[in-house]
Amino acid sequence: MSLNNWTADRKLAERIRGSVTAGNVFHAYIIEGDTCVDKVAFAKDMLKAIMCRENPGMGCEECIDCRKIAHDNYEDLYFIESDGLSVKDEAVFQLQEKLKLRPSGGNRNLAIIKDADTMTVRAQNRLLKTLEEPTPGTVIILLSENRDNLLETIRSRCVAYRLNSLETDLNQLQILKKELKLLSLMA
Repeated sequence: MSLNNWTADRKLAERIRGSVTAGNVFHAYIIEGDTCVDKVAFAKDMLKAIMCRENPGMGCEECIDCRKIAHDNYEDLYFIESDGLSVKDEAVFQLQEKLKLRPSGGNRNLAIIKDADTMTVRAQNRLLKTLEEPTPGTVIILLSENRDNLLETIRSRCVAYRLNSLETDLNQLQILKKELKLLSLMA
């Protein structure tokens, strides 16, 4: 998928596209949405839009960067999530160490922090240092169900977006219908 396919969040996709094409990519974002919203997929599509050389601002799904991000094998994309209860200080420390390294595949280090609103206070304070003094080119996306659970100092250093959870994305619904049809044919 690319940002074009997020029909329920078309205005948000256009805002991101405008920022990317204008060269105004921020170093940290909070993507907030309900449990039923696939925030990880949106974050990946956003990163494709940032990294794509063929269709900057949207992503093409065809270039090497888009394909690597889609298949979770982009060299400079780091992903952390909760260990069940929360995102711990040690996970943030390891992420920081990776973000200090020079990107090996592209010109940016990228990070997705799933369940960011479950980070311990210590982990949030550790992350704050990175948000205050990011390595040039770094893009960090914090995924959250409730950004109010993040420290105000974290929220103030990020651009926050809210994903629409009331509308069902039409493309995802079409894909689900095709999968159900295939499953019924196999039975």
